[in-house]
Amino acid sequence: MLKPIWFIIKYWIGWILFFEVARLAFLFSNFTASSQAGLNNFFGALFYGVRMDMSMAAYISLPVCVLQLLAIFLKAFQKRTVYFSYTAIITLPILMLLFADLGLFKAWGIRVDDSFLKYLASPKEAWASISHLPVFAIVLFFVVLYALLLFVIKKWINNIFPSFDYAPKWLAVVLLLLMGLFIIPLRGGFQLAPLNQSSVYFSQNNFSNLSALNPIWNFMRSLTHRTKADTNPFVVMNENDAKSIVDSLFTNNKTPQPEQYFQKPNILLIVWESFTEKAIHAKKNGIEVTPGFNQLKKEGLYFSNIYATGDRTDKGIVGVLSGYPAQPITSIVKLPTKAATLPMLPEAFKKQGYHTAFYYGGELEFANMKAYLMSCGFNQFTSIKDFDKKDQNSKWGAHDEVVMKKLCTDLAKTQQPFFYTWLTLSSHEPFETPVNTVINGNDEESKFLNSLHYTDKVIFDFITQCKQQPWWQNTLVAIVADHGHPLPNLGSKEKNFRIPVLLLGAGIKPSIVSKTGSQNDLAAILSFKAGLPYQQFTWSKNLLDSTVNGWAYFAFNNGYGFVNDRSAYIFDNVGKRPIESRGNDSAILRKKGGAYQQQSFWDYLRR
Repeated sequence: MLKPIWFIIKYWIGWILFFEVARLAFLFSNFTASSQAGLNNFFGALFYGVRMDMSMAAYISLPVCVLQLLAIFLKAFQKRTVYFSYTAIITLPILMLLFADLGLFKAWGIRVDDSFLKYLASPKEAWASISHLPVFAIVLFFVVLYALLLFVIKKWINNIFPSFDYAPKWLAVVLLLLMGLFIIPLRGGFQLAPLNQSSVYFSQNNFSNLSALNPIWNFMRSLTHRTKADTNPFVVMNENDAKSIVDSLFTNNKTPQPEQYFQKPNILLIVWESFTEKAIHAKKNGIEVTPGFNQLKKEGLYFSNIYATGDRTDKGIVGVLSGYPAQPITSIVKLPTKAATLPMLPEAFKKQGYHTAFYYGGELEFANMKAYLMSCGFNQFTSIKDFDKKDQNSKWGAHDEVVMKKLCTDLAKTQQPFFYTWLTLSSHEPFETPVNTVINGNDEESKFLNSLHYTDKVIFDFITQCKQQPWWQNTLVAIVADHGHPLPNLGSKEKNFRIPVLLLGAGIKPSIVSKTGSQNDLAAILSFKAGLPYQQFTWSKNLLDSTVNGWAYFAFNNGYGFVNDRSAYIFDNVGKRPIESRGNDSAILRKKGGAYQQQSFWDYLRR
């Protein structure tokens, strides 16, 4: 009589076991990180993660409860095929998300959530990000695995399926009670607060905490718990206190008398894809990764302690052009109406009579950047559609050398003064180059460093050509990364966000600025160098002002880092705990970082 009840319980347990096997696959696919975390954390992820697996399994099992309830009254729902079909259908997207989860973690260091969906709006560039992978082999493996799972599911359903020869009507009441009891695993237990990501965090090792998450639960949570238009999830203190702390960071951020190196200098802004500070010190197989940049560094004003504001191009480009901080759980470019309210460097220079242009070898629509860029004040855009098919020699579009040559051609006939921005792309996944490989190796690190080496040569050649032009004597060149990169893996999230920033030009004296700063600060620095006011860039500070203190804030997937000249502190909002620190200022940096995150997100919401 209670066979339907046992069927549902066994069905629920089956999904729990499935998710545990998926967790094992995740742990073994990241074997190095798992090994470093140790056996206790390995088994801890399996143990603590069960709580979230039980919740997700309950969500999947609830429709089966409804089907069993209907089966008491309708014979059409007493057939095994109904339950096999439901399970087969639900398994397909779950398996797809599990595959995506493995790839996203290797590429971005996050578990699967809804953040990757915005990239699907540009299928060509999304494909370019994964095309370096053995896609055919992965798809084949996926198909074979799904077919194998269907075979197992059919056997499993047949084995546990109940008989409805005798199903009294009162069984419906028991099923309803069981559905009510499922509320317990759904919300993660009897505690007051319902289950969330931090509920399964158990370790000081952040990889182990992330391993404990159920990726399907995490994805569904991100879809259904998007931040409301007026809700700030990062409030950690009284707003007046937070405002006071943030205001104190910018106390001395006033426009001083500009240096008179130039009269309306031309501006060439090079935003280098994934240019991590780690690369300029790196050698691979005895080969210097960025010899060209290292030579240019001796000729210019080098900022040695700068941090990217975020971890994606769409956040970095806003940081550079608007001096605006990244958000931990979204990106302002996703909402063009908000992004359009930002101050913008090209627009500021355009008002001073500058001709403005933006160059990129790929699709401007990627990650919704086009809407933001269109409101920036650029007179013209050059993108993938402006290159011949034969020159679209990258999976993203046109490689950096192709774009560089067109940029050189256009600069030879453009009006002065000009403000030109070039966003490179060749050092983006899949790290392919149109020339012979210099840094050999099939591992991701070698390919990434080789792509940086290629772009390094292109940029060095570009600067060399620029020096030969008559306008060079009145030109300021800024080289900055759009964001850092996890590779080379040095085991430090802080180092992943450090990026090089270099200013070059006829009036620039070679020197090094070691003061800690942000990618956002370039807006104030360039304005200052050009003799323009920069008070409108309220989140940008002029590091060339001796009265300005050195510090930087950066945001990643639901977390932040705050750094000063002595210390660093990185905090995970999900686990409500630090995941990395350096120096003795942790308490101070946590307070400042929390206040900055709170106030910057309020600013984002109010735009």
